[in-house]
Amino acid sequence: MAEHNGLMAAGRAGDDNTAADVVASAVAGLGLLVGALGAAGLVLVLCTNSLAGVGLTMVNVAVPAVAFGYALLDAAPRGSRRPRQVGAILLAVVIAAGAAGVGGGLSGIAMRQFAPADHVGRYGERVQVTVMDADCRHGTIWRRGPRADFYCDGATWRAGGRDERGRLTLFYQEMEPRSQSRQVDAYVLGNEGYSVERVGEVESWAWWAGRPLWLLLGLPALVLGLLLRRDLVARRR
Repeated sequence: MAEHNGLMAAGRAGDDNTAADVVASAVAGLGLLVGALGAAGLVLVLCTNSLAGVGLTMVNVAVPAVAFGYALLDAAPRGSRRPRQVGAILLAVVIAAGAAGVGGGLSGIAMRQFAPADHVGRYGERVQVTVMDADCRHGTIWRRGPRADFYCDGATWRAGGRDERGRLTLFYQEMEPRSQSRQVDAYVLGNEGYSVERVGEVESWAWWAGRPLWLLLGLPALVLGLLLRRDLVARRR
């Protein structure tokens, strides 16, 4: 008898699952899987830079997917009217968009610290940088190809009507003609510069450094969406 009652309860629970709940669970589950694989890719940055970029992208895809699934789950129970069903879907979309914006904005802030080449290339000014008197030293050997970065501290350039001195990052190949040209085409921002060739070959995760910070405006939308969902689920019907 107890077993029969348990089966009946399980059947009722299954009947309570709507098509939206099935979709929400599938999206959230897939998002968790993608996010876990992406996090593993980020860890593998110690072995290869290319996997780090793919991993960060996968994480930023997974975050809105999980947010969408969570927001839609139980938001429109069986028997609810069509306006509530449509509202639940739209609310889930808003929450997912807010989560995507926050993830992209935070990734942009982090990558501007770790790999700012794309940020400088997008928002910097293109100038001629003088490296004749700079202290140029070997930097990072790239694991995905026979390339090496050189950092030239004390490079000089003129930007915004002012003379600036800072660090220029460029390729090893660009060092060879330095004695002849003494100048390098580069993008500069503040006291940091990257040669045009170096910006054109950004590391795989540096792309995120170019994401605009206004994406963080998704945070208010995310918070507001979560509050509205809480009220929606509390009413149940």
